[in-house]
Amino acid sequence: MKPTYLPSDPALTGSAQSGTGLLTDNARGEYATETIYSDLNIEQIKSISPTAFHRNVDLLVIGADEEGYARTHIVLPSTVYGIAAHPLVEAGISNPYSMQIPLIIRSSLARKRAGVIGKGLSLWPSVHIDDIADMYIVLLDSILHHPDTTGHGWEGLYFGESGEHRWLDISLAIGRAMYELGLADSPDLTPFSHEEILKYFGNEWFGYYHGTNSRARADRARALGWKPTHSTEDMLASIKPELEVYAKKQ
Repeated sequence: MKPTYLPSDPALTGSAQSGTGLLTDNARGEYATETIYSDLNIEQIKSISPTAFHRNVDLLVIGADEEGYARTHIVLPSTVYGIAAHPLVEAGISNPYSMQIPLIIRSSLARKRAGVIGKGLSLWPSVHIDDIADMYIVLLDSILHHPDTTGHGWEGLYFGESGEHRWLDISLAIGRAMYELGLADSPDLTPFSHEEILKYFGNEWFGYYHGTNSRARADRARALGWKPTHSTEDMLASIKPELEVYAKKQ
């Protein structure tokens, strides 16, 4: 059945948010994949299964572009890190925290030992909250001032990444921070058991999601002039301050 969209001006520009969760596999932390996706490689992106995470919505958005209902641009952030600081956060309106790293932090604090899914060997990209915000600004400026040369539709998917990490690296940083802060008797980590995955992550799928591979390169946004300033080292350095926040909430 052909999707139905609301009538709109064909020149209308729309934007949506997806994520590099689109690229995930079922590695469960046991291995790193060699497959790396570039957002400039359209055929590679088209080959992704329609049942992949986020894919059902992405295909509808792209379909709207193909059929002339809108000119669409989809931003796909990776592991977002850093504690947001802006007026909406200060006013208590906006959430200053992300999801992936804080969830592993909270789960590790609850079990009093850093945890990891499987061996933690799988790879993911990451991006600082300020860098991904800058990407939206760069993209919007390009849409407004250079609409004819700004990719849209299938050429309008923009990965958000400024580095890559193993899940193990995150858990090791959590373990060190917990030990240094006196929140664990050892910096060592242990794998989450199946029972702990259900307890701390809510269900098996979401737990093992934190052991998937998702390798991406933000080539399209960089071509527009996006210049992220944070690295994987910054991501790992951000873990201890964030852990301190959640430790106070226990």
